[in-house]
Amino acid sequence: MHVLKIAMLCRWYWEENRRTGTEGGGMAQQVAEAVAALGHEVVVLSQSPLVTGLEQTQVGKLETWLTPREKRRDFLTGVRDKLAKQIYHHRKVYSDAYDLRDFLTRRGPFDVLWAQSEEPDGLVAAIAAQRAPVPPILTQIHSLRYKFVAGVSVFTERPALGLAFRHATRIIANSELVAGSLTHYAGPDGAGIPLLGKVRVVHPNLQHEFLNAATERGSAPEPQPASGPGRVLFFGALNEKKGALVFMDALRKCQAAKSGAAFVIVGGFTEKNPRFTRRWNESVKAAQDLLGPDRLELLGKVPSSEAIRQVRRASLVVVPSLFDEFSRTLVEALILGRPVIATRCVGAWPIIDTYQCGLVVEPNDSTALAAAIDEASRPGAPYAANAGQASHRLLHEFSPEATALQLARHLHEIAD
Repeated sequence: MHVLKIAMLCRWYWEENRRTGTEGGGMAQQVAEAVAALGHEVVVLSQSPLVTGLEQTQVGKLETWLTPREKRRDFLTGVRDKLAKQIYHHRKVYSDAYDLRDFLTRRGPFDVLWAQSEEPDGLVAAIAAQRAPVPPILTQIHSLRYKFVAGVSVFTERPALGLAFRHATRIIANSELVAGSLTHYAGPDGAGIPLLGKVRVVHPNLQHEFLNAATERGSAPEPQPASGPGRVLFFGALNEKKGALVFMDALRKCQAAKSGAAFVIVGGFTEKNPRFTRRWNESVKAAQDLLGPDRLELLGKVPSSEAIRQVRRASLVVVPSLFDEFSRTLVEALILGRPVIATRCVGAWPIIDTYQCGLVVEPNDSTALAAAIDEASRPGAPYAANAGQASHRLLHEFSPEATALQLARHLHEIAD
């Protein structure tokens, strides 16, 4: 493979960490550094609220350029932004797109433009490509936007990312669930349209804290959950998407609750939704009445180190999302050797079936979820042992190096 010169347009927060002395970086940085470690030249353009102009720096093997997140606008830029807001429901995309065009021209030529499109960056890349010749685009999709109607996900994406998807030479989805949704997602008003770019699946890498914890687990005995009725962990944000209310309903139905199991909630509220908050508080009160004060733990949002500790203490991790593009939580639990229950609307669910390391149920079905909790908790169930056997393989499959190798193959295909 020949060396590629890659322009990466993304938003990450490692530059703030760098300035405050925090070690490490986010998952995007880990993959970019792994691609650079393969011998390719990766030039990163990212926005930061901490700079007032274009600033060059160096992080590991990456040449990075920071641009201001907020810019002064002249009259022409203001007109472009108003037009962008009317057409794409986003502001600033035209000014950012012209800046990107100028940057690519000045630092180029590049072989590939790699855009992370869960943010408006994909739209910026698409507009820049329309305004001037730029390299082929690889668009990496990590999230879709939608709302729930009667517990069913309905795509509500604005036209912005539809343009990015239609323009991309190659689209990288993080699960088959996302890949199968893109044709409807990219079309106007939810209408399915053919995409010119090829859609491929590349699983995301995991946070370095979990990778390190799993690596340490491989060289030292893993602390096992205490014997007895078990410790069932819900690990996710408290919102409708993550199925938090379904979990609480299943808790009241399962036999494990009656036989002494403890239930732990890790995660905090991520949106202002008075209706959800009211129903959540009612569910918590009912669960406390059933379990007593000692068997329902509400831990809220916790740092990664505490999340790792709680996964290790659990006998079972439950991910009952109504729609989740991938779910790193699912894989994080498995690489730490814990079985998982998830729904078929979680993008990573096939891993559970492949390794027989848990159970998969239909979304928004608390009765089925309760039955799965009881089955996975029964003495002699094979799921925990299977999760322990699968953890080492999954640790390597979801490393930044494995993701980088897959991405490099796609980068070469669209550059050649």
